[in-house]
Amino acid sequence: MKKIFFIAAAMLGVVSLSAQEKTTSSQFGVKSTVNMSSFNGDDVKDNDYKVGFSAGVYGHFPITDQFAVQPEVNFTRIGGKFKDDVTEVGNTTIKDKNKTTLDYIQVPIMFKYYPGASRFNIEAGPQFGYNVYASNKQETSVYANGTVNTISGKTDIKDSVKDFDFGVNFGLGYNVTDNINVGARYYMGLTKVGENTDNGTTAANDIKNHSFSLGVGYSF
Repeated sequence: MKKIFFIAAAMLGVVSLSAQEKTTSSQFGVKSTVNMSSFNGDDVKDNDYKVGFSAGVYGHFPITDQFAVQPEVNFTRIGGKFKDDVTEVGNTTIKDKNKTTLDYIQVPIMFKYYPGASRFNIEAGPQFGYNVYASNKQETSVYANGTVNTISGKTDIKDSVKDFDFGVNFGLGYNVTDNINVGARYYMGLTKVGENTDNGTTAANDIKNHSFSLGVGYSF
């Protein structure tokens, strides 16, 4: 995923070389992104990425011709999964899958810098999140004698997940026109995902959100 992010950054940089001047008016807009998310932390092992998405609204407020602030409100689905666990016993193969899905209302506040007042921008800023849904899906498939038997189940883990999430975003963007913009962003969670247990006496595992995303927005 890091390679995808850096490729997108390089493409945005090349396009910016031929940039025209952008609008300096305040704008409101809608946006949508696709993301690849997983977990970071000392207690994360055998983790893999899962595909998610977000959709939301934003306001873009220029401060000067080179600096702007952009608050957003997004619905975002992120999470992570374990790498598939495969066990072979004789002619039987057992494959276990485990995936966690987390839905948040996220409020990033992005500070944007436009070098040379171009359409290209570098952005960074804090992000606040409120968890509205959390589940864990487990699936076990048994392959034997040319047949496949699968057992799956989904568990609500909302009570085990903190209501609030906090982290920082770093990204690159480009205003294709005064109305259409594209961007690549990395989110690094700074707070643990899980709640403390045993009435708060046992600390939650060191597991934090992180994601890479590519998106497009339309300003009015």
